[in-house]
Amino acid sequence: MGQAIVVGLIVLAAAIYVAWALLPAGLRLRLARRLAALAQRAGGPAWLVRFADAAEGSALRRLGGCSKCSAVQAAPTPPKGREKT
Repeated sequence: MGQAIVVGLIVLAAAIYVAWALLPAGLRLRLARRLAALAQRAGGPAWLVRFADAAEGSALRRLGGCSKCSAVQAAPTPPKGREKT
């Protein structure tokens, strides 16, 4: 009986991990933020707050935005002293 419970918990943990890994990044971030808000309510255990922060950080790292690509950056300004032609 005890072995079946342990196996069930392992399978449940694996299913949650796979579902989390396969979720779209936006939904994963939204769920992580909801978990963080739930954990930070009064009386939330410290381990849950740390877990929620780690989940949110993981979701942000996997978001994969292009904040350093040229499409996001502002156009370079011409140096002063040069006239536009």
